[in-house]
Amino acid sequence: MKFDFSHIDVSKGLSQIPEAFKIILDTPAFILKHQLWKGFWDHKWVLVFSIVVASLFTYTLYNNIHDYFIPKKEQSIDIDINVEGFDEGIKAIEEAIANSTDEEEIEDLEEEIEELQEEKSELKGEKHKPLFSGSLKFLLLIFLEVLIFHFAVRTNNILKNKNKVLEFKEFKNAQIRMIKVMGRKWVYGLIMYILISIICGITGTGFLKDIIMFLIYGYYLGFAFLDNYLEQFGFSINESAKCIQSHFGASTVFGVFTSIVMLIPIIGPLIVPFLCAIAATRYGHDSQMESFKKAKEVIA
Repeated sequence: MKFDFSHIDVSKGLSQIPEAFKIILDTPAFILKHQLWKGFWDHKWVLVFSIVVASLFTYTLYNNIHDYFIPKKEQSIDIDINVEGFDEGIKAIEEAIANSTDEEEIEDLEEEIEELQEEKSELKGEKHKPLFSGSLKFLLLIFLEVLIFHFAVRTNNILKNKNKVLEFKEFKNAQIRMIKVMGRKWVYGLIMYILISIICGITGTGFLKDIIMFLIYGYYLGFAFLDNYLEQFGFSINESAKCIQSHFGASTVFGVFTSIVMLIPIIGPLIVPFLCAIAATRYGHDSQMESFKKAKEVIA
C-alpha cells in the first residue's frame, strides 16, 4: 500500500495552531453578534436529548476519572500491602526460565509470571483504563452530531451569505457520516495506542504515552468538526481526510480544546458542539479549505 503525504507541510501545520486558537477566542463574540442560539431552542426535543446525553457523559466520565485515581472500596484497607514478595517471586521465576531448556516448563513459568503481575496490579489498584481514552468523547460527538451539523451549516450560511435550510434527510446523512468517521478514528486510535505503547516500552518513555495519545485523540476529535465543514462542499470522507491532514495543527487545537471543555460537568459537553462547530467552520472559511479539492484536481 502506497501512502502519499506530499500534501502535509509540517511548518504550515504548526503555524495553524495560533490561528485556530485565536478563532476559538473570537468565537464567543461572533456568536453574540449573530445570535446563533436563536431558532435552535425551538427544537425542544433536541434540547432535552442533548441535556440527557451531556448528563450521562458527565456521570460516566467522572466515574472513570475517580476509578483512575482512587482504588475501589474493596481495595481500600487499613494496612499496607507489601508487594515486594511478588517482585521477588517474579524475579525467581525469570531466573528459572533462563536456566530451563524445556519449552513446556518455560510456558508454564511464563503463565505464572503473568498471574503474579495481575495479582500485584489488583492489590496496588493499578488496573485502570487510560485516562485520556477517546472512546467516550467519540460517542459524545456521535450523539450530539445534530447540534454540530446545525451550527456548522448556520455559521456557513452567515459567512458565505447563503440561506440553506436543513431537511431531515441531511441531518440523517450527517449522522451516518459522523458514525463512519468516528468509527474509523476509534480503530485508528486503537492502532496508534498499540504502536505508541510498543515504542514507549522500547525507549523507556512510558511516561509520555498518555500525553502523546491525548494529542492524537485531540486530532481525531478536531477532525470531526472540520469534516462537518467539508461535508457541506461535497467532500467524501477520504477527500476530507487528506484536506484535514494538511490542517493537522488546527484540527489538534480544536480537539484538545474539546477534551478540556468536556471536563466541565454537564455544561461542557453542551458547549463543545456549539462552540467548536462554529469555530471550526470559521477556520475552514478563513482558510478556504473547500478549495483543497479543486487544487488537487488542477494538479492532477
